[in-house]
Amino acid sequence: MSFSFQSIGRLARVAALAMIASISSFPAMAQETRLFVDDMGHEVEIPVDPQRIVSLRGEQITAPLLELGAALVGSSGRVDPGVNDGRPYVRGAYDALGFRFENSDIAWVGDPNEYDLEAIALAEPDLIVLSEGGVDSYEQLSLIAPSVVIAGWEEDLLARYRKIADVAGKLDVYEELLEDWTVRFAGAQAVIAETIGDPASVSVGVIEPRAESIRGFRTYDALTQIIHELGFSMPQAVAELEDARIDISPELVHQFDADFMISTYWPANGTTVQSIYELWDAAVPLWRQELHAVRNNQYFMVHREEMRAVSFAALRSVLNILVSQIATRGFVPLDAE
Repeated sequence: MSFSFQSIGRLARVAALAMIASISSFPAMAQETRLFVDDMGHEVEIPVDPQRIVSLRGEQITAPLLELGAALVGSSGRVDPGVNDGRPYVRGAYDALGFRFENSDIAWVGDPNEYDLEAIALAEPDLIVLSEGGVDSYEQLSLIAPSVVIAGWEEDLLARYRKIADVAGKLDVYEELLEDWTVRFAGAQAVIAETIGDPASVSVGVIEPRAESIRGFRTYDALTQIIHELGFSMPQAVAELEDARIDISPELVHQFDADFMISTYWPANGTTVQSIYELWDAAVPLWRQELHAVRNNQYFMVHREEMRAVSFAALRSVLNILVSQIATRGFVPLDAE
């Protein structure tokens, strides 16, 4: 059987490829299925034990699926000149999990913001998992395989992770990883209780300079997940936010001052440690003297991709950084000056 793709539209090509996939993988049609209601309200019949999953969001979906050992056959991935020699890579999983397309049997199916529908169909998935950012392609994707949207970027990271594990039929693996994480986290809490006492007495601000503003984060992936769960406080201007973040004029930067301040850097998009310093210098020329955390050497940076992935690996990395940088050293409290 063959098809000529020259005279049919893109949607028809995808449908044709989906038909080829269904013919070539007929046993998958006999899979046991169950009803799953995704975060957009779609009622989807998905395999109980999916064997050919395509993920369309790297750090939010592919990373946890990789960590769970799910049956991935395709994933979206970015292409940035400064990463992986310009070859496709999965954001978050590249750094936090060491994943490389070229060392796996997982196919690259396009950019997370511009899927290659034909590549997805050719991967012959029995399940497609995407974020809310891809809902415009939902109907097309559903022609290829049952498609599930995982949303809730503002939701608790572990709650999102559990949903992904449920969809992938890997709740048992998730529970094992969670049990190990619980033990590690309790150990960190014990260190903080011994060295600091009440963690709420220590304020930690996740703050980043921009070209014409200063951004404060209430929620920012694994970094703020751990800050909140350990019980550290945040600057009041951030803690009272309903949204995930806020941008303020550089003249108001003192609203973000804290015992400790953290920024992130990501060389893939040109945001290096040095460029962060330069942004600070431009926005708040006397920031090293004016901000308590910086003045007392209580400001540090975290590689963004080490905390970006929805994964226990990212959580462990951030936990280790926060304990070492905050709980195992002397520091000058903000209210001591």
